[in-house]
Amino acid sequence: MIPSTGPSRLSAEPFDVARVSAVKLIWTLSIAFVLTHCPAGLCQEFKRFEFHVSGGLTASGGIPLDTENDVHHSSVHVNSSYNLGAALAVYLNEPDAIEIYWQRQFTEGRLPAELAAPVSPGDASVFNLNIDQYHMNFIHHYEIPVPGTVPYVMAGLGATTYHASGKGQSDSRSYFSFSIGGGLKHYLNDHFGLRGEVRWSPTVVSASDSSFWCQFGGSGADCEVKLSIALQHQMDLTGGIFFRF
Repeated sequence: MIPSTGPSRLSAEPFDVARVSAVKLIWTLSIAFVLTHCPAGLCQEFKRFEFHVSGGLTASGGIPLDTENDVHHSSVHVNSSYNLGAALAVYLNEPDAIEIYWQRQFTEGRLPAELAAPVSPGDASVFNLNIDQYHMNFIHHYEIPVPGTVPYVMAGLGATTYHASGKGQSDSRSYFSFSIGGGLKHYLNDHFGLRGEVRWSPTVVSASDSSFWCQFGGSGADCEVKLSIALQHQMDLTGGIFFRF
C-alpha cells in the first residue's frame, strides 16, 4: 500500500463539476442556435439533418496515476474493447455540420498492484468500467471525383464519464475530453449511406486523489495519493449507417 503523501484529501472535484456543467451549457446554447437559425433559402436546398448509429473498437490507454510530486504509481489499466454510439448532425451548409455524439465503451479496469488490496487467488483488483463520451463535433466535408463518396475531418469537445462498479458498489466521475479525426461517407441513395471513422479522443483526467479508483480494488484511504493532471488516450475505429433527412 502507498501511504497518502501530503493533503491527499484535497480535491478538485468542485472545479471538475463546474467545468463539465459549463460544457453542457455551451452545448445547449449551441444546439438552440443551430435549430432556430437558417440562412434565407438554404433550408430548402439540401437535407439538413443526419442521424447515425455506429459500432466498432476502442484501443484504450491506461489512466496515469502520477502524483503532484512527480512520482509515478503505474496506471489503471483499461482493456481495449468494443463500443456502440449514435449521433445527430445538423448541417449549417453543404460542407459543414455540427454533430451531437454519444459513444459507450464496454470494458474493464484493473488497479496496479501497489494500489490494489492484497488478496488471495483471483483478481479482485478488476472492476467493470463503462466509458461514456458526450461530444459536440464540428465536421467539414470535402468534394472528390468519386460518385457518392465524401471524405471529412472532424474535431470535437465535451465530457467523458467513467461508470465503475465492483466490490458491491458503483460510482461515476466526469472529466473534460476532446477529439480529432476523419472518415468517409458513402451514399447508397438520397437518404441512406455508410460511414467509417478513425478518431483520437483523449480525456483530461483532472487533478484529484485516487480515491475513486481505490474503492473498487484498493483499501480505502490507505491507497489514496494526490494526483496531477494527465491524459487517458483512446483511439476509436467505428463504422455504421446514417440516415439523412
